[in-house]
Amino acid sequence: MNTERRFARVEIPLPVRLLCPGSTIRGTILDVSLKGILVNLENSLPNDCVSAPLELQILSDPDQSMLVELTARVVRESDSSVALAWSSIALDELTHLRELLQYNGIEEHQLSRELSDLIGE
Repeated sequence: MNTERRFARVEIPLPVRLLCPGSTIRGTILDVSLKGILVNLENSLPNDCVSAPLELQILSDPDQSMLVELTARVVRESDSSVALAWSSIALDELTHLRELLQYNGIEEHQLSRELSDLIGE
């Protein structure tokens, strides 16, 4: 977990699926926060997926059931990874994401502060 960032990130090596028009790309979470996610990709992201909103599904391991589904946009990419920020987030998804972060080591008081910052943006 990196405490120098405005939003604390936590390493949760769960599988993900990125859905964009005509493609499904699989990967693994490198780190995640209330603001976004860094994903190690199995294959490069197709060019038509970079500018489109993506559906990101965080999956359980090993059964691959969906834990959280979020809409995201690409912030930066490399051949093997992509950084995404949430385009929009519904209350249910935000609650699930918050629970996932708290379960994996981010303190409740820190999540509350970050949530206030996020709502204030």
